[in-house]
Amino acid sequence: MRRVFWGLVGIGIGAAVGIAVVRWAGKTKDRLSPPNLAREAGSVAAEVGDRLRRAVEAGRREMIVREAEIREELGLPQS
Repeated sequence: MRRVFWGLVGIGIGAAVGIAVVRWAGKTKDRLSPPNLAREAGSVAAEVGDRLRRAVEAGRREMIVREAEIREELGLPQS
């Protein structure tokens, strides 16, 4: 009786793991399909471009502030 019980438990666990693996493989296949990869790459590229634009804007603002500080320290006229 114990052998039958544990045999059925093993079959049940194997079936559950098998189903989980099949679902995971399907999701991975969908995620890595060419249209999804292209969409994801476009999204990442847009995000990188936006971050770069914001970094350049912040750098320019800080450059203007620092230039004003240096001009003040050297007694030069503000532009």
